[in-house]
Amino acid sequence: MIKFLRGLFSNDLLIELSGQKIIIRMLGKGKVLEYEPYIAVEGSGEKSVVKSVGYEAKFQSGTNIQIINPFTHPRSFVADFYGAEKLLQHGLYEMYKSQFFKPAPRIIMHQLEKTEGGLTNVEERVLIELAFGCGARDVVIYVGDKLDSNGVTYNEVKRKIPS
Repeated sequence: MIKFLRGLFSNDLLIELSGQKIIIRMLGKGKVLEYEPYIAVEGSGEKSVVKSVGYEAKFQSGTNIQIINPFTHPRSFVADFYGAEKLLQHGLYEMYKSQFFKPAPRIIMHQLEKTEGGLTNVEERVLIELAFGCGARDVVIYVGDKLDSNGVTYNEVKRKIPS
């Protein structure tokens, strides 16, 4: 019930992921957020704290600070699930920070790299869990050419994806 109410105040989003940039677009609205996929984390384990995100994170320094790009790994796309989830949570917060009510958007996840031959079930599950972890109420995984965020709708993309 709460997710339904939160859904009334949200827009559909397209999240494009790569090792160099995260782009979050509001479908049909033209609002775009771009930032580099870096996160500065201080501490370790359950005591870790996110210090900064994006470009600013690259220049954090300290004895116990790690700079992580969770989308760089030689074999798979997501190398650090915790860091990737925090980056996406930050992006959704920035997209909706001016709103009183925290929305639950429908999200199209579009991985731009390492998609040759399609995605495995595990890779799809990682993307789905990342989207739900940042507050999505429904998720579609899209593999293919870049989408026009002003000319496509969530339902159109969902219909094109085989069940």
